[in-house]
Amino acid sequence: MIEIDFFIAWRNLSLGSWEVMKIRGIPLRIHPSWFLVFLYFTLSAKDQFETILDGQGSMWNGWVIGAVTSSLLFLSVLLHELAHSFVAIGEGLKVRDITLFFLGGMANLERECPTSKGSLKIAISGPVVSLLLAFLMIFLSNNLLVSNFMLSNLFKEVGSLNLVIGAFNLLPIIPLDGGVILKSIIWHFTGSKRAGLKVAIASARLISFLAIFIGILNLIRGDLYIAICFSIIGLFIFSSSKSQSQIIKIQKILSELNVNQVCSRSYRVLEDDLPVKVLSKYNIINKENVFNEEWILLCREGRWVGYVNEKILQNISVQNWDKKFLYEFSFPINKLPSISEKEPLWKAILKIERINDGRLLVLSVSGLPIGTLDRVDIGKAVLNKIGLNLPDQLIKIARKENIYPLGLNLYNIVQSMGSGDLEEDQ
Repeated sequence: MIEIDFFIAWRNLSLGSWEVMKIRGIPLRIHPSWFLVFLYFTLSAKDQFETILDGQGSMWNGWVIGAVTSSLLFLSVLLHELAHSFVAIGEGLKVRDITLFFLGGMANLERECPTSKGSLKIAISGPVVSLLLAFLMIFLSNNLLVSNFMLSNLFKEVGSLNLVIGAFNLLPIIPLDGGVILKSIIWHFTGSKRAGLKVAIASARLISFLAIFIGILNLIRGDLYIAICFSIIGLFIFSSSKSQSQIIKIQKILSELNVNQVCSRSYRVLEDDLPVKVLSKYNIINKENVFNEEWILLCREGRWVGYVNEKILQNISVQNWDKKFLYEFSFPINKLPSISEKEPLWKAILKIERINDGRLLVLSVSGLPIGTLDRVDIGKAVLNKIGLNLPDQLIKIARKENIYPLGLNLYNIVQSMGSGDLEEDQ
């Protein structure tokens, strides 16, 4: 099971995958890279079969044994991910899909488990299933040794693969199951999810340095293949831990920055006794043929009295634009989604994701409008804090599509913050 990443979310693998079936309502998807793994294990098992029989067996038998071995491996990985999924469902979480790809599989949860015990149960369920399958296969292999040598060898191979899958996933490395288990245990005893993640990241980095060191030692000894393998593994683990560190940094930023430090001003203020014709100058079509809509707030003698929508012009004939007045179409200003200027950004993200417009009216301590806040405002602030200034063109694209710049999934990052961490940050 894989946790959220920084710029590249693992769950995006499903975008290039094919849905093959549904299991209890959970879509099962296969990424094209999985077929390379299937072919590799098929050829490996075929070659081993032919070696054992010293060329005396049928060529077709070798291909059949190879395909069956790969199919059982496929089933083993699927059962591993189904264990994660069913336990997650038991914890009240929704599973978007399961994707099998070249590194194994991934159960894509709608959100992270809000409790440390639930997170631990979800994470440990997959390796437990893999290890149980390993022991079952090895047991069958030992008991079939005399009666059916080839079937015994098949079970032994699949059992060994499950043992590797289970043991590898228990390594205390984020984003592997072992890293999530370590995070959940620390989270449980400290009450801080962030503390658990920090320990898991430190563990991953230690293992990454150890893997790179082993790679260097093997390079000195002249074993280039082993050196390359350990170096790649070490760099992959280090890159993943660095990605998780970025998540912690973003969570800290979202907790420390208040709305008034980030908001912009995407509204206009008009007197409510003006004719609706005044809206025609703001109802401008931009180059992409999309309405450049701003909130139109109304005031009367210095008091805020409501707001109107530009689209009212579409329902009134041009001849009546001078005869109709803004106050006739006014809505109470408290109907607009709003947030206090002193609220932290993570609260603004939760509010923004619950509304269709994706924009909030920012109110002062006294309850008066002082600005607006949308996904682009928040994304720009976060990226600036981590030292990344985006060009204007990217900002325009993000604002047009009403998304966080660079595809930042800040909503998931906020959801991954434990309740203890949120209480600490307030």
